[in-house]
Amino acid sequence: MYYYDYNTETPQYDGTIYDYIKSQPGVYDSLLLVLDRLPDLRAKLQHPDSTYTLFAVTNRSFDIALEALNTTRAITGRPSLYLEDVGLIDLDSMMNRYVINDAYDTEQLKPFIDGQVVFSTKHNYRMHIQYRVLNASGMVGGGQQQLIFSDTNNSIFQRYWQRVNTTVVNVKTKNGIIHILSTGHDFGFGKFTSKYSSQ
Repeated sequence: MYYYDYNTETPQYDGTIYDYIKSQPGVYDSLLLVLDRLPDLRAKLQHPDSTYTLFAVTNRSFDIALEALNTTRAITGRPSLYLEDVGLIDLDSMMNRYVINDAYDTEQLKPFIDGQVVFSTKHNYRMHIQYRVLNASGMVGGGQQQLIFSDTNNSIFQRYWQRVNTTVVNVKTKNGIIHILSTGHDFGFGKFTSKYSSQ
């Protein structure tokens, strides 16, 4: 006789995407450091008249990437690298994949059963977003809304894609939408480690 009434009310933030990231101390410090090194991207996320979707990467995701990278480098006797050290061109390319042109919330994505191809704000790199609803208390589709965000690796074949789930969706700001990625995500979809492990 009871059902799970999941609250789907969209969180509203009175500021830009960048303002929201700055308002969460201890959660996005690494992301802010990267954006400080990439002023063009930072300016986009600060601009109130722009419209973007950010898949926000937490501190833990950067930690995972750096730990994997420096473990590999230590095996070959190479010194550790940190976000302040890596090349700007590669960092720019990787970070821009998390910023999508236009605003995509779950309502827009819900009708696309197979998901939707989207493009990064720089280089028009092809990414993919798929909507799903988790089950709750035995009720099919009665739980949390979730997005699966994928780096397609420039392939039409899903077996070559690298995926990550969101933990929070639809944080609405003055210049777009923020979806927050799982803390278990490896920043760069594994490319950060592979790029710098031997350099």
